[in-house]
Amino acid sequence: MEIDRDWVMRLVQQLAQFIARALQLAGEKKRDEALAVLREGCAAQLGMEYEVLSMLDGVAAVELLGEPSRALAFAQVVHTMAAVEQRSGSPAMAEVRRRHADELVEAILRRWPGHAATVAFSASRA
Repeated sequence: MEIDRDWVMRLVQQLAQFIARALQLAGEKKRDEALAVLREGCAAQLGMEYEVLSMLDGVAAVELLGEPSRALAFAQVVHTMAAVEQRSGSPAMAEVRRRHADELVEAILRRWPGHAATVAFSASRA
């Protein structure tokens, strides 16, 4: 159990780092670089390419990721991509990504009801 908790903490820390970097790049009007950081972070931290996961609906992506912390990390990546798109002047793409992030959160909560980190993430976006 201790190993799992350590792994989750490392995932959260590394996720926060690459999300912060992507948002910094977006603020500097470097959309493509920001999205690349998120894609690379997704592959490095989740062991799956963003492009593969993004083709799946929320339920399928959550099942493939197989663990609530991994699934939530992907939802956070997608949500951050929406923020990057919004800052870059692409509100339509931002909305598509926001909807996908919402779908992922719903799927996580259906699969693992009451998952505290997902509930907190969902509430923070409301």
